Amino acid sequence: MATLGGNICLDTRCNYYDQSYEWRKSINFCLKKDGTICWVAPGSSKCMAVSSTDTGPALMALGARVLLVSRSGEREVLLSNLYNNDGIDYIKRRSDEILAEVLLDSLHGWKSTYWKLRRRGSFDFPVLSVAAAARLSIDNIVEDARIVVGSAACRPLAATEAAKSLLGRPLNLHAIKEAAAIAARVSKPLDNTDFDMTWRKRVTAEFVTYALRELRGDDVSAERQSFTHYNFEKLFPILDQ
Repeated sequence: MATLGGNICLDTRCNYYDQSYEWRKSINFCLKKDGTICWVAPGSSKCMAVSSTDTGPALMALGARVLLVSRSGEREVLLSNLYNNDGIDYIKRRSDEILAEVLLDSLHGWKSTYWKLRRRGSFDFPVLSVAAAARLSIDNIVEDARIVVGSAACRPLAATEAAKSLLGRPLNLHAIKEAAAIAARVSKPLDNTDFDMTWRKRVTAEFVTYALRELRGDDVSAERQSFTHYNFEKLFPILDQ
């Protein structure tokens, strides 16, 4: 709790789960706690609560591994393999295990960034995030890359095909636009957290674009500062409807 490992192992969230006991009781609870229906997707046999870890996507983009320790021994797991796409059974850490270490190989020549959408500018959980990392040659050719979309499913989602589309290419606007469009395909937000889900999906491509532009050295500080304000104004009429 209140550690890097605690955030990596953070429980999934949902509009129907993160409420008071009386509120949840009034709808006969939900699949994640004491109920029999996932109110996000009533026809689903699986809980659709959403992953809201910040550090998970950021570290996945860096190829991190974690060390899990228990009385019976130790095991090392690639962070991208730690999560299940299930809102209840969301993590492969056993109940008797502690996440003791985060392990990173040499990242010489790599750059990384993390973009986060949230309701407030102060501390708040993400409702969409994008982590990107890339190793660029001297002439700006992408030698390796990873893109991870967070808070769009029960687990962080590796946009593998989007990252592959960048390999061997200069990180120009055409390559960035193509990768952003491919990455947006893996993002399928549901009505289980803040903001309109259709808008959150559309923002995925924008966040990937900004992240990759930042990796190539563009000054995107203005976008970081103005994006939230601009899109909140754009979004409020949708919420009012």
